[in-house]
Amino acid sequence: MHTVFVEFAFGPVAGKVHEALKPELQAAPSERSRIELRQDGGLLTLFIEAEDIISLRAALNTWLRLIKIAGEMLNARNTI
Repeated sequence: MHTVFVEFAFGPVAGKVHEALKPELQAAPSERSRIELRQDGGLLTLFIEAEDIISLRAALNTWLRLIKIAGEMLNARNTI
């Protein structure tokens, strides 16, 4: 098994990012990896466990992109 653990300091929008991404956790595209996304205060924690390094890389790329976009959208919304 291969694992990766990443923490993001989102501050007050961490809860909103977490809520925006919850549906994606239900629709995992592959059974070769397991994803957990947790929120504690202003901190968002991503944990990925995969059977092989290729699945780990694919899941990590997907989730980093999803988290980045959700954060950008919330920041853009707050500046309008």
